[in-house]
Amino acid sequence: MLKVLFADDEPLMLEGLRFLVDWEKLNFEVCGEALDGEDALELIHSTRPDLVITDVRMPVIDGLELIRRASESDYRPKFIIFSGYADFEYAKRALKYGVSNYLTKPLDEQELTEALQMVTGQIHMERKVSSRREALSALMQADLVSRLLMRENTDEEREEGLKSLGISPVSRISCILVHGAAPDSLHLREQVTAMHGKEPLRGLMVYPFTAGSGKHGYLLVSPQAGPALDPDMLASWMDEIRPLYSTPVCFTVSRQHQGPEALNTAYQEALAAELCRPETSGGETTDVSGRQDKTQLALLPAELRRSLLQSVTEGKLEHLSEQLGGVFRIFSAEAASSSWIDAFLANIKAELLREITARGGDYGEWVKKWFPSRYTASCLPLLERQTEEELSEAAQWFAAAAEGRQEDQMVSAAIEYVRGHYQEKLKLQDIAKHLHVNSAYLGQRFKKHYGSSFNDYLHEFRIEEAKKLLRRTDMGITDISSRVGYSDADVFAAKFKALNGVTPSVYKKS
Repeated sequence: MLKVLFADDEPLMLEGLRFLVDWEKLNFEVCGEALDGEDALELIHSTRPDLVITDVRMPVIDGLELIRRASESDYRPKFIIFSGYADFEYAKRALKYGVSNYLTKPLDEQELTEALQMVTGQIHMERKVSSRREALSALMQADLVSRLLMRENTDEEREEGLKSLGISPVSRISCILVHGAAPDSLHLREQVTAMHGKEPLRGLMVYPFTAGSGKHGYLLVSPQAGPALDPDMLASWMDEIRPLYSTPVCFTVSRQHQGPEALNTAYQEALAAELCRPETSGGETTDVSGRQDKTQLALLPAELRRSLLQSVTEGKLEHLSEQLGGVFRIFSAEAASSSWIDAFLANIKAELLREITARGGDYGEWVKKWFPSRYTASCLPLLERQTEEELSEAAQWFAAAAEGRQEDQMVSAAIEYVRGHYQEKLKLQDIAKHLHVNSAYLGQRFKKHYGSSFNDYLHEFRIEEAKKLLRRTDMGITDISSRVGYSDADVFAAKFKALNGVTPSVYKKS
């Protein structure tokens, strides 16, 4: 029901208002009464009514001043004012503050009823518009967070996104993936917001995002003065949010990281924990580090992990065996659990999968090769041999890919330009001008390197981006068409069907 507050300096008038109409039948409940404007203003802040019915002339603060002050606060109810006939012109001045209606004394039942019905319609319409606006805002924010985590932004989008989310170089971040059905998004957002007014979660910012079918997640961001995202803190947060789900769900969690550069790392760690999650772990939490291994993280230097990844992605086989040997010597010291070792190696592979995909590799084929692992940390010698074979093969792939790029850096630069500007009205001539080369020559080189024309590649890339939006968001077909660079939704739909065999709407439903 809607809440209504009365304000009048005449007690008899207040009593008359209570009985003049059937408030419950009109879907109102009386939440307070005030004999002057000052008390009315305090009640507005404490009871937050949907509607205030007030006399124009009152002591301390008159009705007009009450409306003015309320209009300048963070909460703005609707107002109906009433007055004697002599105050009619005076009352009309309140219109500039958005008064819904004004009535003259003595109040008439039918006139008041009609005014209340009109206000009710206004409130419901505004709430409907606000709900749609909030839903769209939540959808756009979830898409922004997903793109930041998966490195799908342009530099400009990334900077704007980080600023809007309040993520700075000193922010602590952690990524949590949830495997299971998501609750209602608006209800979830309200509950998550309410959670963070309580200790020890005060100051924590949480941003929901989608991560594919049947899986969604939360990016937790803590400012410099906020709580540390240690395992105990993350467990407390998950204990708070778990009751919001009507069915059992499983959480996979990254460690705490710092700064925007670590967003993708946190996401990949949560994915790695998922890859290591036992099939029977429904309703449980899988952590990349594991609580029992908190003190062991320092035993594996960050520089060793970075140099190992660098050797693979740069195709330097001569250093790979030595670096991997150093990693396994630490493992064999029995300082880390089997689950942590498995998760660490899965995280390394997840990072390499991202790089392989970014360089045009077949993500699915490499996943088949690497997961599930043939050996686990329960047999370290066999696991080391398998890991060296897998990373050596990946290093050879990266070396070959690098040679291919060196053969035609021009095409690589053109593809990179497409990825950053595909949302714009893009032509081969634009890229050629940017690279300071002849457009016909660039087209020939592109077709020789890629196997199809520039326009075919551009359409394929745009359609792949559209498929991501169709999977992850509730955006309309026309909006997605515009987002990926098509000014004509019919052209977009035709290209989509030509490349996928189905229309965008059918693909979204599937």
